[in-house]
Amino acid sequence: MPFLTHRLEALRESGTYRTLPGQREGIDFWSNDYLGFAHTQQQQGVFPSTRVFASIAPGSRLISGDHGDITALEQHIADFHGHPAALLFGSGYTANLGVLSCLARRSDTIIYDALIHASIRDGIRLSGAAARRCQHNDVEDVRRLLATASAEGERFVVTESRFSMDGDLAPLPELAEVCAAHGAHLIVDEAHSIGIDGSQGAGLVAELGLQDQVLATITTYGKAPAASGAAVLGERALRDYLINFSRPFIFTTGPRPEQLTAIARGYDLLNGEQTTARAKLAVVIERFCTNTFYQRVQGPTQQTRGPIQLVYPRSKGEVMDLEADLLADGYLVKGIRYPSVARGEERLRICLHAFNTLKEVDGLCSSLRRHLERRM
Repeated sequence: MPFLTHRLEALRESGTYRTLPGQREGIDFWSNDYLGFAHTQQQQGVFPSTRVFASIAPGSRLISGDHGDITALEQHIADFHGHPAALLFGSGYTANLGVLSCLARRSDTIIYDALIHASIRDGIRLSGAAARRCQHNDVEDVRRLLATASAEGERFVVTESRFSMDGDLAPLPELAEVCAAHGAHLIVDEAHSIGIDGSQGAGLVAELGLQDQVLATITTYGKAPAASGAAVLGERALRDYLINFSRPFIFTTGPRPEQLTAIARGYDLLNGEQTTARAKLAVVIERFCTNTFYQRVQGPTQQTRGPIQLVYPRSKGEVMDLEADLLADGYLVKGIRYPSVARGEERLRICLHAFNTLKEVDGLCSSLRRHLERRM
């Protein structure tokens, strides 16, 4: 169709046209497998889960797709994170979409962080609520927006605990305090925090003991737990509400046994393997962050030494060329462009893992230095 061709050509001209990367060989510095659970399973065979799940008839959970094994796993998830209840969704995207689109209504107000994930933005749009963007991790801006929001309806504040494209942490205690002072509800996406933050890898909300102050906590399993799907954690009333009002839950086929097994396996690994994996990851992060050259070129939002690190090329148009240069040297690093990040904020997003060796980290830094200095 001509209109499709014209729209795609516009993307090519703007430099934002995307293609699937396909199978590529190299050292992984681009996946979200922070603790190496997926890497280990690929190398050594799948870890057995301590749970075996019964066959489930295809259909939505409100018709034929529900089973006692699903609710048992949901309760196990809730207990692990210190919440009363949990509800499984097919993915982090549908969980965020399902939560935001049904909790807020047209008379309500949603205040969201400027760097929030696209799935949350889409959920906000579907809700029809008044949407007000706050400056990234700016508690005072949230306070100002809450103070000036309409008194009609409910008010929600939405953030990520560890931001997916910047790697920094949200000031959750301060945000919870501001929400309590203004009668607002806090919603937190923990996709990149589970397995990484907290003494047991239960995420930042649990680590800070904020379960009672957060209306909905969303955990996603496609990152550190090396599975798929997501869960929304909170009070039992929240679970019941989502079952009744969340269209992405109501009209989606229930999870298959193999997906439940993968999620259960992820929690088994968090219980048994994550201490060693996180210790290895900490060494890798320290080695990368203390590299002299990286300290000169790291992203301006880096406030914590986490598994997500950024490099901003001097010329924004160079990011994909640098990705290709690093691939030629054997390093898989992803160049991030609009619309994943704002225009002018293009960067290399480097993901560090427990399985990366110090030699690999040093080699990546050396390759970065060579290609960046060549362009200076």
